[in-house]
Amino acid sequence: MEKNISWKAFEYEYKPKSANWFWVVWILAFGIFWTAYTFSNILFGIFILISAFSISIFASRKPNLININLSSEKITIGNKIFNFESLESFWIENNKILLKSRKKISTYIIIPLNPEVDTEEIKEYLLERLKEEKLKESFFQILLEKIW
Repeated sequence: MEKNISWKAFEYEYKPKSANWFWVVWILAFGIFWTAYTFSNILFGIFILISAFSISIFASRKPNLININLSSEKITIGNKIFNFESLESFWIENNKILLKSRKKISTYIIIPLNPEVDTEEIKEYLLERLKEEKLKESFFQILLEKIW
């Protein structure tokens, strides 16, 4: 009988934003809006304001607690399912599992680890199904984590 490994983790690390963070977002947004308006590109300016509103809403949202399950054929993250056949390799680092997908669009899948989970057990479990390869998060992902 094949065992499953399950844990719960937050979608992302929550960092409360100060009022200054929101001020910077809106000052930049209005600056870009004004520039777009000056160059008669009002549609782009409206798009920037809608984007700033969306970013503000998302930044103030707290992450959901999601269930993560490793089974013999698949990895389930919340309601997303990834079959091992669609994955190429993995790497565990900084309380995260990085999975390299065979798909061209979403190349990397990042799974948060709970500090209470035994990473060695997960590593052994994944080694039976995937190859271990040193993977790095993209520069864009690292930049977003620093800003966000």
